[in-house]
Amino acid sequence: MTSNSSIGHDWPALADGFRLADQAGELDAFRRRRWGNDGRADWLAQDYLPTLTEAEGKVLYRGAGGRQARRFGENSIADVRDAVDFLLYDTIKLENRFEECATESGGFGLAGAGREWPSYLLTLREPTLFAPWSPHTERTLRRLGMLPSGFRNGHPGLCYIDLLDILGILARRLRLPDFRSLDEFCYLNGRQKRAGSGQSQANPEPKLTTED
Repeated sequence: MTSNSSIGHDWPALADGFRLADQAGELDAFRRRRWGNDGRADWLAQDYLPTLTEAEGKVLYRGAGGRQARRFGENSIADVRDAVDFLLYDTIKLENRFEECATESGGFGLAGAGREWPSYLLTLREPTLFAPWSPHTERTLRRLGMLPSGFRNGHPGLCYIDLLDILGILARRLRLPDFRSLDEFCYLNGRQKRAGSGQSQANPEPKLTTED
């Protein structure tokens, strides 16, 4: 359940601010880093996975926002391939696949990879169904009053299912076409709030949040 404080936001204004920022090119660098133009989504095809290279695995890790590249590099490419194949193509429930991949202690957990890794791969494969779970995701939901207290507690996979429900509501309010676009909104929202008082007044950026 989301906080009642989310009701007071001017959703059309937030969506317009996001579109203006996009048109101004403020998302170009993030979009290249996040989604690339290298056909990386094709690397996730099941018949391609046996040929996935270490270099491609590292590209995916960086796209997911991974911050422990050296530790991730300690994983064998065979383990990376097995983890991706299990996450995307095993037939057990999503919440269980997610949990096994989102923690290093999971059956398909990888060194240096947390919840950002499986959520990013799912989104890259099916952006209309799945969303990234990144720090800027939680930060934006918290600022909009849509993140329940104690959200991180409990089963990681079930938390991810709950997150998808919340993000689906936000995407509909903003009239965004998929979860990739919503991830970009969350990134921009968080970045601008961090800039805060240090932002240049001569060239102000579109304001993406409203006061409750």
